Amino acid sequence: MKNLVRNLKLAMATMVIVLAFSCSSEDGEDGAMGIQGEQGVAGQNGANGTDGVDGEDGNANVIASDWFGPTGQYSINNGYTSYAELEVTVPGLDTETYDSATLLVYAKFSNFIPEVWPTNHSALLPLTISGGTTGHFFTYYYSSDILKIRYRRDPEQIDTSFSTSTRFRYIFIPASTLASKNNIDYAKMTYEEVMDYFGLGY
Repeated sequence: MKNLVRNLKLAMATMVIVLAFSCSSEDGEDGAMGIQGEQGVAGQNGANGTDGVDGEDGNANVIASDWFGPTGQYSINNGYTSYAELEVTVPGLDTETYDSATLLVYAKFSNFIPEVWPTNHSALLPLTISGGTTGHFFTYYYSSDILKIRYRRDPEQIDTSFSTSTRFRYIFIPASTLASKNNIDYAKMTYEEVMDYFGLGY
């Protein structure tokens, strides 16, 4: 009887050892994967902003000279006509841009009687002044990057020359400026209107 009990205990111990070695944590089945959560909703892209309108060039590039006299004038007689001429350099203006730019040249005189030319009156060239039996013609042209102002008389005089009291002033309006793009006819404006338009002094 004792032998039977001992044999049973031995057999049970052996089974426990076998079960212990045959089972481990690694041998268990993998658990089922959990359910994946729903993906969040993506936010909407913001609307693109509207491109701004390019600004137009203002009138900052308009160049106005001070009043100047006929310094450096010279007389020319080409065999047919006698006239006086003077040369002026206009900063920023050259032959290439002259055709597209606007160049205004004004004159004022103090050597005529008020009935012929009012005091402090300024006018755009070209112009003609009739003083009694004499005609005075003032014109200008642009050549070789130089502004040239010309004066002749009718009837002609061999010593034709500008009066030293004559004064001129130019306004140079580049084609890129708003003032040029507005296609204003400055010839229809008085000197004072043009100066006010550009905010310049008289």
